[in-house]
Parts: sequence; structure tokens; C-alpha cells
Amino acid sequence: MFLIKIYFILGLAMLLAVLWDFKIVPKTSSLLIKQAGDTESGFALIINAIRNLLVMGVFAFFFWPAVVWLEYRGESEK
Repeated sequence: MFLIKIYFILGLAMLLAVLWDFKIVPKTSSLLIKQAGDTESGFALIINAIRNLLVMGVFAFFFWPAVVWLEYRGESEK
């Protein structure tokens, strides 16, 4: 039970980091974020931003070890 609490506390920390700035996790965000097109309306841009926040938030909270691994692997490729 203690390990589950630690896992979700770290997940919450990663969620806050991702919501604070996508540039913290550039490799993960480049895989998951859908780029906005030039011809999209203002409403479509808002929906796209909400979708990106939801996807990155869920991924960061529940799969934060994968985020850490992707970022570590991306840094080692440089």
C-alpha cells in the first residue's frame, strides 16, 4: 500500500511538471501532442490545446515511469 502511495505522489508531481511546461518533457510531448494546422479556427485551436493537455496529463500521471524512460533515452541519443 505504501508503494502505491509513493507511485501516485510521484505521478502527481510529474502531472504538475507537465502542466507547468511541455518543454520539460520534449521527447514525450513530441510523440503525444497533435500540432495545430494553419487553417484551423480559434475554436479548433482551443479544442486541440485541451486535447493535448488531457493526453499529456493522463500519460504523465499514470505512466510517469515511461515518461522518465523516454526522456532519459532521448537525452542519451544527443
